[in-house]
Amino acid sequence: MAKHLFLPRTHPTSLAFLDETGSISHDRFFAVGLLLHPEPSRVLRSIQKYRDRTHYYDEFHLTELTQGALNTYKGFVDTVLADRDFRFFCFVADRDLADPVARFADPWTAYLKLSEQLLIGAIRPGEITTVLADNYSTPDHVLFKEDLKSNVNRRLRRLGITSVVRVDSRATDGLQTVDVLTSAIAFHYRREAGLAGSRSPKALLADHVAKRFGVPDFLTERKTACLGLKMYDHASQPGIAGFDRGE
Repeated sequence: MAKHLFLPRTHPTSLAFLDETGSISHDRFFAVGLLLHPEPSRVLRSIQKYRDRTHYYDEFHLTELTQGALNTYKGFVDTVLADRDFRFFCFVADRDLADPVARFADPWTAYLKLSEQLLIGAIRPGEITTVLADNYSTPDHVLFKEDLKSNVNRRLRRLGITSVVRVDSRATDGLQTVDVLTSAIAFHYRREAGLAGSRSPKALLADHVAKRFGVPDFLTERKTACLGLKMYDHASQPGIAGFDRGE
């Protein structure tokens, strides 16, 4: 008789939110961000309480940021980053230096590969996660959800991802969080390249995000307990390119 194996109730699990900023086909800077949390309901409840206190129920999206909403966005960031159990990882591609579309032949495969490398480097040994990804328009032949799950599990040689689901970012504050954090990181690169100013609401929020992460800026690759930041290059590989598994 076959012996049934059961995972313990304390087996490590998480929910991952995946989003991107910029156009991978056209913009010089493109970034993919990933937020993982072992107890996502906790941080999502905190955000909901913050919304109720501030009576702000619009979508948090950096492209919508105005001067009048700056303090509300700062408070949103503070609410999320106050919970130190999250892990945030980000790949930034400067297409003038290393173009992932040129390497992988089309933008959909490039986005898939960047997301795949993020997850390979972010998922801890033994951890099982479910991925919520921002809805991203693709041709019918592009099977992003299926390919991302299959590729990551194959490379991990185990079940690391149970499901990948694409949802509208307006449906969950988790995806809105990733949008704000990822966009803030990409903004530092755009500003450094002379493509953005230093006193706009977006600039002030990006600097606030860096301060809350405890770093002067996002222009240097970093690996801390809650932040992994890596510039994309054609030799990027998980585990040896700044996203070391098991930390």
